Amino acid sequence: MGEPGAVLMVAGLAAGYDGRAVVSDIDLVLRPGEILGLLGANGAGKSTLLKTLTGQIGVLRGSIRIDGVDLAAAPVAAKARFGIAVDGPDLPSGLTGRQYLELVASIRGCGPAEFAGGDVVARLALGGWIDKGIATYSVGTKAKISIAAALLGQPLLVIFDESLNGLDPVVAFEVKAIIREVAAGGGAVIVSTHVVESVPGLCSRAMFLADGMVAREWDRAGLLEAQRHPGAFEAAVMRALRDLEQREA
Repeated sequence: MGEPGAVLMVAGLAAGYDGRAVVSDIDLVLRPGEILGLLGANGAGKSTLLKTLTGQIGVLRGSIRIDGVDLAAAPVAAKARFGIAVDGPDLPSGLTGRQYLELVASIRGCGPAEFAGGDVVARLALGGWIDKGIATYSVGTKAKISIAAALLGQPLLVIFDESLNGLDPVVAFEVKAIIREVAAGGGAVIVSTHVVESVPGLCSRAMFLADGMVAREWDRAGLLEAQRHPGAFEAAVMRALRDLEQREA
């Protein structure tokens, strides 16, 4: 049945392509107010895991529940409970930013300005781009419109897959503030990132994937301890990456 009150519950998850598992033995419970930093080298399975959590890839084994709703049994109801910032190349280049937000809002059943985080268009400095074609956007502007779309309808779970990459410092600061606001409002957030140094100050938990499995985890106390020793968390992640490279050599 899952843990009462959990925003996300993943149990014994395995998923991949053509019947071959890319991620396996994933157990995860995210509660209201938690921000999870998802780390790992390229090819570790981070994007596969996130695509599975959002129903883009089928489950080979295990289960996923979002706000108590089983993703396999009730996919429409489960998908209504999360927002995901998609990769820039996956955005519809034939639409303007406003048209894309209107499209996502129509799918979510909300207004195109009903954001978690207030006036996100203004906060992300999108006003000058909102009526221009997405095809003309820079990498950073594509990330911003994708983030805005993820926040439409005030979803309970918000997922960022490398979405902080390419943002200028001011906008990155604003996005982190929005992430904290979502968590403070009772939601949960997953931030997949290679910006390791940002994790202890932003996230309440962290998970390191290697070879599609959870190789290491940090709880809130571990990340708070890392903040008291600058560079300690980054060093621990680098050691995990070097250990992985040595095993593969």
